[in-house]
Amino acid sequence: MTLLIGFGLVALLGIFHHFALLGLRRVTADAKERPNRAIISVFIGLLVIHLAEILFFAGAYRVLLDWPWMGQLNEMGTRWSGLIYFSGINFTTLGYTQIEAAGPIRLVNMMQSLGGFMILTWSATFIYSVWKKALDGL
Repeated sequence: MTLLIGFGLVALLGIFHHFALLGLRRVTADAKERPNRAIISVFIGLLVIHLAEILFFAGAYRVLLDWPWMGQLNEMGTRWSGLIYFSGINFTTLGYTQIEAAGPIRLVNMMQSLGGFMILTWSATFIYSVWKKALDGL
């Protein structure tokens, strides 16, 4: 059950990221004419998008931790700042944190790391394509 919850959250993450990138693509349609603006817009846009995705998972953890059967995080992971930190560490696939997960919620953590890896590589490919388009215009 927990693995399905993690899968569903990562699926939502991918859907959100897809539409966010479509929005960024519209913003940078003139990359050849305004290369600096396009590259900076994509960088800042991806920063905002990734932060929103980290906050989404932090909120999901908050909800999931209200279900006793999901497991728990140690005391540092019960505050909102701890949840954001925990989510960000998982999203960036660093994995090491002072916040320990116990119980089935660890499967959601694992799925977030997988999703974060996929999203970050997708974003890297996207920013590279905008950068290439912008430089081809020079």
